[in-house]
Order: sequence, then C-alpha cells, then structure tokens
Amino acid sequence: MTEAAGRPPALRVADLIVAEGPEGAERILIAGLTAGVAAGEIVAVHADDREAADALVQVLDGRRRAQYGAMTVGGGGRPRRVAPARPAGVSVVRAGQPLPGGDPRPVVVVDATRSAAGTPDTAPAQAAARGGSGVLLVTTDPETAATADRVVHLNRPPKPPVPQEPEARFSVGALTDAAVGSLVAAGVGAERAALVARVLVDADVRGHFSHGVGLLPMYLDRLAQGGIDAAAEPGWNSEDGPVAVLDARGGFGQVAAELAAAHCARQAAETGLAAVAVRGNNHIGMLAAYRDHFVRHGVVGLVLNVSGPSVAAPGAGRPTLGNDAVCMVVPRGEQRPLVVDFATGTVASGKIRHAAHRGEPVPATWLVDRQGRPTTDPEELDRGGAVPVFGGHKGLGVAVITEVLAGILAGHIVSPLVHKQRAEPDRAMDCSQLFLALSPSAFGNPPVDELLTVLSNAVAAGYPEGAPRVHLPEQQEELAEAAARDDGIPVPLAVVERLGWTADRTPAVPRAVPGGSR
Repeated sequence: MTEAAGRPPALRVADLIVAEGPEGAERILIAGLTAGVAAGEIVAVHADDREAADALVQVLDGRRRAQYGAMTVGGGGRPRRVAPARPAGVSVVRAGQPLPGGDPRPVVVVDATRSAAGTPDTAPAQAAARGGSGVLLVTTDPETAATADRVVHLNRPPKPPVPQEPEARFSVGALTDAAVGSLVAAGVGAERAALVARVLVDADVRGHFSHGVGLLPMYLDRLAQGGIDAAAEPGWNSEDGPVAVLDARGGFGQVAAELAAAHCARQAAETGLAAVAVRGNNHIGMLAAYRDHFVRHGVVGLVLNVSGPSVAAPGAGRPTLGNDAVCMVVPRGEQRPLVVDFATGTVASGKIRHAAHRGEPVPATWLVDRQGRPTTDPEELDRGGAVPVFGGHKGLGVAVITEVLAGILAGHIVSPLVHKQRAEPDRAMDCSQLFLALSPSAFGNPPVDELLTVLSNAVAAGYPEGAPRVHLPEQQEELAEAAARDDGIPVPLAVVERLGWTADRTPAVPRAVPGGSR
C-alpha cells in the first residue's frame, strides 16, 4: 500500500503478522498487513473483529511483539523489525481524546475500537492531519473507516477465482478405476497400476488430498520424461537377517515401499525386530498407506522418509532440507490401529499445491517466499519459496533424526542431495526410506490396548470442558473416511481436466462432472 502521491511518507508497515498461542499451533490475528500513511493523510485500518484491531494497536503502541514485520517512521532510515517498543515519533490515543501537546508527532495512531455506541468523534484525528501528522485510524466500524482518506482492510484475503464447478466428486471405486486407467494408458502394467492407484486413493479417502490423485498428472509427466521407470523391478542387496537393504532402481516408489513394508512386518513377527532400508527410490505417497502389513502381523511399525529440498530451517528463507516424513502404526486388536503420520515441515508441500489447484490462499504460517517473508500465495512454493520446519529448533531436531536414520543409514544420502520430482522430471529422485518393525511379544507382550486407552483418557482429561471431537491421531482420518463413503471424494477440476477424465469414465458422486449426468 503506497502513501498519497506528492506527500512525504509518515509511516510504513510491511508484512505484519501477529499470532497467539504455542509455537506450531498458533492462531493468526493479523495475517500479513502492509499499509502506509503520508503526512497530513488519514488512513483507516478496518478490522472485521475487535481482537485483530486490538492486536494492531498494541503492536504500534509497543505493548506487543509481532511474529513478523517491519516498520519505518518517516522517509529515512532502514525498516526495523516490529518489537515491544513504541517507535520514536509515534503517539497512540483513543478516539475522542485530546492529542498530546508539544510539537506535532509524525504519526498519530487513533484507537477507535473501544468507543461508545455510535460513530466516534474523529475531530482530533482530523486536527492531527491538518497539523501535518500522518494518522492511522484503527477501527471495526465501517462508518468510522469511511471518514478517512483511504481504507485498508485487515485480514481480508483476495477472493480466489471461483470456477463454475470447483470440484467433481467420485466414489472410491470410480476414482480408483479412473486412476488405474490413466496409468495403464501410460504403459504401466495393470497390477502395478492398481497398487499405485490404491495408495493415491487411500490418501484421498483419509482426507490427505496432498498425497492423492492430485499427484497423478506429475507421475504421468515423470513417466513420459524418464524420472520414473515403469518397468523397474526392485532388487535386494541383502535380505537375510534383521536388517535388509532394497534397491528401488528408480521405479514407482510404491512398488519398493510395498515390498519393504511386507518384508519388514513379516520378519519382525518372526524375530521380534526388523529393519528394511530402501534406496534409489521415487515418491512413495502417504506413509500410512502401508499400515495394513504391520496390522496384519501385529507389530508396531515405524516408517521414515527423506525427500527433496522444500523446507527452511528456523529463521531461514530458502529451502535446503526435505519435507521429510515420519509414520508410526500401532495395531489395536479389533479397534482401528493408532496411526501417527506427519511431515517435518509445518505442512506437507502437497497441501499447498492442492490449494493452488483450487485457487485458494494458504495460511501465512504455511509458506515463506523467496525473500523469507510469510505469504498466502500457494504458487510461491514452486517459485523458490519454502515451508518452515515445524516446531522451531525441536522440529529441526526431528528432521535431523529422520535424515540420519532414513537418509544416511538407509540410503547413503541426505535430502539436500535428493532430486526434486517436479523440478527434475527426467531423473529419479534417489530418495530413501527406512521401515522398522517391533513385535510386542519380544517385549513380554505388554497390554498395548489397555495402555493406549489410559493414554487416550489422559489426553482427554486435560480438557475441562470436555475433549474436542478430534484430539488424537487417526480420529480426523476416521471422520474423513466416513465423509468419503457418504459424499464421495472431491477432486479439483484442474486435476480432472489435466487427466482428460470424463463423466462416462468417472461418474461423480453425488454431483456431476461438467458435461455428464448425475
């Protein structure tokens, strides 16, 4: 936001982000405010909610620290990070209160959020502007905002483009058949195509669209350019004993991963402990997709994966580390297994690309641009942006553990050396995974189900008003599976169109694909 033409600048605020709550679970109050006010000008910052407006006043008054942003008072000097200290030359008053005496301040911030009913008296603000001050009028009232020379809206994101039909919905069977058909048409064998399609659709069913059929256009492009060898057969470098090593040979990642998970779970059931290293691999999809092998054999599974650089370390602005992933599977008798599956970035990169498919902005905490500034534009990811690592330096520690186990030990590689699958579609990623399994019988058959129930109850007991519906891993996925059965699986039309699917091949449930019937 520029200042009024022909007037000297009084105040510039750039990329201001204010949040509250614990790191990694913050609630954004101000999502990237950029505004400027010139000398003699009144600019209203109109907030839709009082909390955001209060947060802005507190930051400008030096009573609150912003998570990100810079401020410049006057035309000279370098921008300074917004910190708990009111900048020199700034006065903060409430609407209707007299202005401070003495020489006019370059900037007057008028807090119009706590006035009595009706439009507050903005005469002092007008007087300050006539005296040459730049006036920032912070308000939640549209009538008050209308008295200013210009209005800046706080936290009002740009409207995303709205296609005529934003998505199509498919039954699980129809979506699987369509994915298999696209793979077979590209020269993939039927059995292999069915495996890849199952892993992709399973992610969609569980609500993790970042790892679902939205990846299929990229897979087909990599097939065409040589990054995935559809005919590659994984080969065992070593297979005997508790540790096995599997060379994926640049084929579909799901093929080697399925073989590794099956071997690892079966071996652990027999010997108590097993590890399978997979190297020379491509993208394997959602790690939880291989959970059934561990459940079937009654062993606890741990899967770790390293991928190409897309994550920035705490405070860094450039992606240098992989958005590595960790997954644990714990069988629970007749109940659903406990599955914990997460990436070491604040969010999986695919979730950002899924938002881009849908033309939607992303939260400012998900992504930084090439200058390291928080952004809500999902397209910035493929322009050189980065996903921040989750949990600050502790999250970086989890990433380093994953790099050592799944990268250095399992694959003789680390994520900075992995080829990015989108940037280098003609090359195998050469990523790696480590599959671990432990049999409860080797540990004296502890009462896993009973102790997990105690653990679950302990988590729920921490909520005085009662635990929310989703408070443990796997509960969100259970809800997503029910929604997929009842309402079908949403697929962005951008993906449907790129794959050339039609209503005849992919009947929508319950809504029709454009041009088709219900």
